[in-house]
Parts: sequence; structure tokens; C-alpha cells
Amino acid sequence: MFKKVLIVNDDEITQFVSIRLMQKTKFASDIACVSNGAQALAWFDALLKQGKAFPGDVPELVFLDLHMPVMDGMEFLEIFSAKYAYIYPSVRFVILSASIDPQDTITVEQNPLVMDVIRHPVSYEVLELVKQLYYRSQIGLSHTPPQVAPWNQLIA
Repeated sequence: MFKKVLIVNDDEITQFVSIRLMQKTKFASDIACVSNGAQALAWFDALLKQGKAFPGDVPELVFLDLHMPVMDGMEFLEIFSAKYAYIYPSVRFVILSASIDPQDTITVEQNPLVMDVIRHPVSYEVLELVKQLYYRSQIGLSHTPPQVAPWNQLIA
């Protein structure tokens, strides 16, 4: 279970469904939501002003939509990378968006803070995949698992 997760998405239905699914599956004990990149920056600014810069104080994961009004996910990610990444080095991003421009995908995948780009709404399967990706990244493995024969074939 994750301690803290931040959802940055302008769609209230997506926020509601994501929160309910994360609560139901015990994915995270603390889930925060904001509606755009500007609000997310203000959220991280507030953490700094409160003196909360320790890993337990910040979200381990940020589910980030790319296409939002006011400040989109791409601009937020650029600013976060420049302003906050060194303060909050444990924060990782999962890009969740129904429609992603191929160029956007290439750009965000090059950012070392981004674990993956997922073109699906949040579902149980997506949350399980995110857990695997996060824990693999914490032990230094790539997010593409190596191809290994099933255990019963290794014994033979």
C-alpha cells in the first residue's frame, strides 16, 4: 500500500472513480486530488511552506493527466522537474490519459520521473501494473520485465 498518492486531473468523474477504486483496493492510505497543473504546483508549494520535505510527507506517486485547462500536465512536469525534483526525489509519475499525442508520449517517457504512460482509465489492472512498476523502479530494475521461463520449466 502506498502512503500518499496525488491525482492531477480536471475530470471530476475520473477523480471520483480513481479515489473509490484506490480506497476499495487499499492502494493508498492518503489520496489527494487537484484539477490542473497550477493547483498541483500550489499543493507542492504548500508542502514546502509547512516544512514537509520528507518522503512520508509527499506523494510517492502522482497520476497526471496531460490535457487540462489552466496548466496542462506537460508544463507542470517541466516545472516540477526543474523546481521540485531535487527536493522531492522519491516522487514518481504515471501519465494517465485517454488520448495522448505520440510526440507527447515520447517527451514524457524521456523524463526520468515518469514511470510509465498508460492510455487507459484507472482500473484494478492499471493499479496492479503501477504497483509492479513502482516497486521494480525502487530496486533499480527497468520497467520492462525480463522474459523468464515459468518456474516449472526451469526445474525440468
